[in-house]
Amino acid sequence: MAQLTVAGDRRIYFEHYLGGRTTVVLSHGWGMGCRVWDNTAARLQDAGHGVVVYDHRCCGASDKDFADVSVAALGGDLVRLCEHLQLERPALNGWSLGGAVVVDAAARLGANVGGLVLTGAATPRYTQAEDFPHGGQAEDVAATVAALRADRVNFLRALYFDGVFARDPGEAVKDWCWRIALQASPGADASLADLAQLDQREDLARLTCPALVAVGVEDGVVSPGISRDAAQRLSQAELLEFEGCGHAVFLEDPERYHSALLNFLGGIDS
Repeated sequence: MAQLTVAGDRRIYFEHYLGGRTTVVLSHGWGMGCRVWDNTAARLQDAGHGVVVYDHRCCGASDKDFADVSVAALGGDLVRLCEHLQLERPALNGWSLGGAVVVDAAARLGANVGGLVLTGAATPRYTQAEDFPHGGQAEDVAATVAALRADRVNFLRALYFDGVFARDPGEAVKDWCWRIALQASPGADASLADLAQLDQREDLARLTCPALVAVGVEDGVVSPGISRDAAQRLSQAELLEFEGCGHAVFLEDPERYHSALLNFLGGIDS
């Protein structure tokens, strides 16, 4: 089992699959784990791409008792992982909170990023500001965290059975996602709380790598306006909207999503 020490003696879990084309690093959403990317990882490997999947702090097979689980800390872990594996210009793909994580990492890695994929990503902001009308309020995030900490199992079941998907992926997929989420410790809750104040507008504006922004038009977790705003701030972004899909387009419309992802990566390879 591959693990990387990132803070004191605390470690994160990762898997590295070698390939002859651009390596893609897949960063999961809040409180999830790398297993949610299994279908995507398989498609990428079949197309010849290297793949790295990993678990955020307090999630999956990573250590569960980190003191700092902020987006900045998670982004720093991703930078360390890329450097540890000596990845050359990888493509970073982040879903939901993982989107904010890959933006943080890309801003630090600079020219050593080949491409950026934002999949229902919670960036540049998750909450509204005076000059940012998208998303909810900071108080909404605090209330969500409180509800989660009061009844973790039922909150997560409702999230993956009733909240994430607009297009039904089937009971087995929803149950699979719920069980992955149950592996995270309560320590991961502070990552969600950190989204209330996060602002990556300047980071996005500085990024010059090619980008693909995928958004479910019926996303009820991350407002579609957030993804549209991100695409406008990136200098080389393609915005791809998925009608009838919610927050997990890679599971709701996998054929179109993976076709678009492979096409985007083909442009990086050429």
